[in-house]
Amino acid sequence: MNITVIGESNIDIAVKPQGELRQGGCTPSDIAFHHGGVARNIAHNLRLLGHEVQLATVFGDDAFAESLIAECHDLGIDLSLSSQYENIKSPIFLSVNDEVGSMQSAFSDIELNSFLDLDWLIARIDAVNRSDMVVADTLLSTEALAFLIDHCMVPLYIDTVSSNRTSVLSEALKKSWKKSFHAVKCNLSEAQALTGLSEAHDAAMKLVDIGTERVYLTMGADGVIFCTRKDIRLFPAIETEAVNVTGSGDAFLAGVVHAHAIGVRDEAAVDFGIKAACHNVKSEAPVNPTLHPLLLF
Repeated sequence: MNITVIGESNIDIAVKPQGELRQGGCTPSDIAFHHGGVARNIAHNLRLLGHEVQLATVFGDDAFAESLIAECHDLGIDLSLSSQYENIKSPIFLSVNDEVGSMQSAFSDIELNSFLDLDWLIARIDAVNRSDMVVADTLLSTEALAFLIDHCMVPLYIDTVSSNRTSVLSEALKKSWKKSFHAVKCNLSEAQALTGLSEAHDAAMKLVDIGTERVYLTMGADGVIFCTRKDIRLFPAIETEAVNVTGSGDAFLAGVVHAHAIGVRDEAAVDFGIKAACHNVKSEAPVNPTLHPLLLF
């Protein structure tokens, strides 16, 4: 399949303190730099799963950007829909994590993402619609995401990214005339922020009412809820030893999209997503470079 992924590429700086944080002092830590961003991670996973992938993103003008671009080229990811801007630094996401990579606090510097706006997307929509499937994150502007919902002519999957970014999707749906798209992937806190409902099942059903045809609500060790207008089902998690959970949601969505691309539908596709996420947490990096299609069967 030819799949276009639209959204952010960034540099992840992951800090894992060794012991208690020292207030006012220096805490010994493991500090790792990775290529990240929800859209970039999903594109990376889909490329490992054998698809032709276009990444529509924005790059800055620094050594981080050159490294991001070089890796995409090495992976065979098409960047013809991406843009690079002079004298602007790459987006950086710094997280302080626990021993398995669960985020405890985070900081972001993402000025560059303001270029993911309506005019930028309009210039690319014809090429986007030549894809078989489209995945987008909520680092797009509200107006751009609303335009994508209304003008994407192929199945559109949206990742809500974080509870702070769910307002982009909520406002985009209000601005949209279509008010409907193929699928959303979110975690529990994101679903709660979108719907105002605390119970996972209630939130999933509300998301279908709001405008998505399929809901994939991930809950870590508590499993995944899959919901449509016809059915709602809880899938148990697969027990596995986690090295780093960062990027596991991105791997999950890539697994679901891959399943749909090869003809595996709806509930059966959830198993592909769960297996992809479980494989992802075995790697220190946000994307496990050993992901392979055979691992998902």
